[in-house]
Amino acid sequence: MSLRLITRQSSSNGSAYRADLIARYVRTTDWAEELQLLAEATRYDKDNPGAPSLVDELHGARLGDVA
Repeated sequence: MSLRLITRQSSSNGSAYRADLIARYVRTTDWAEELQLLAEATRYDKDNPGAPSLVDELHGARLGDVA
């Protein structure tokens, strides 16, 4: 497991970072890694207050077809 802490991204790099974090979150089967990814998303949200919530995107990604 590896975490990449990235803050204050440009919009193009931010999009790639967000997509990567969401993909890692959806793939993980380890609850500890899931919590770490949620914590990373929370830090990202705090550092990027104008961007849509990454934590909300992670939760939504797990809803699948229900959403």
